[in-house]
Amino acid sequence: MKQYEALTCHAHRDALDILTAVASTLPITGIVDNDASITLYFDEGAYDETMIETLRSWMPEGAELRVERGTVEEQNWNAEFEQSLQPVRLTDRLVITQSWNPVEPEGPDDLIVTIDPKMSFGTGHHESTRLIARLMPGIDFRGKRVLDIGTGTGVLAIIAAKYGAGHVVAIDNNEWAVENSRENIAMNDAPEILLTLGELDAVREDDFDIILANIHRNIIIELLPEMVKRLHAGSEACILTSGVLYADYDSLVEAVAEHGLKPVAEERENEWIATKFQRG
Repeated sequence: MKQYEALTCHAHRDALDILTAVASTLPITGIVDNDASITLYFDEGAYDETMIETLRSWMPEGAELRVERGTVEEQNWNAEFEQSLQPVRLTDRLVITQSWNPVEPEGPDDLIVTIDPKMSFGTGHHESTRLIARLMPGIDFRGKRVLDIGTGTGVLAIIAAKYGAGHVVAIDNNEWAVENSRENIAMNDAPEILLTLGELDAVREDDFDIILANIHRNIIIELLPEMVKRLHAGSEACILTSGVLYADYDSLVEAVAEHGLKPVAEERENEWIATKFQRG
């Protein structure tokens, strides 16, 4: 039977939420949330020793991380995870559900997005996805060009398409996440989405009206120069960020200000914040 390498991460719950949100940037095959810990699974040969230090670099300041390494036999990690998922209403109009939990619209304006996550990030059950989704109705997506960085399940790209975006580029550097996104895009009949496997530099420097970045604060800051290169010069063009702890917010605002953008709208829930940035 096939064996996988496993890293079990023990930390404060807030820190585990962060690790869960950004773990898809590693070449993981599965992830299981054990409440007091999370376990990341790797195909044989995919793990290397630098990954533990990468995990530590994502931890909030002052947070401790204990990591246990082991091996496990092949199993269906999705089964228990899928059973725990339920439909979630993110806004007055928007509902995220799963193919095994079909939902009927409650009104003529309801938007139903079906996401089967296959362990990719973006089910609507984490604050960071909910928050950026709550910023999106305040933007006119009709006919706009949208870039979704770190698309995960494809959920934000699909929402943008349902809001009328003319062209959406969704990118992720995780092959497993891209395959999951492809399935979800097809299930939601969103042909306007172009899915790309790779890093941001794989996306040509084009004029995007809206950039979506629901990724870790450190990665947002690292990618800011490349994001700005791809952002339309008009005053209405914007970058929406999420996956950011409020404790880290000031450093993000300072970094974005260096590129001539400022916060114009935000949504907060618990310790998380999502922000709309525009040129100012």
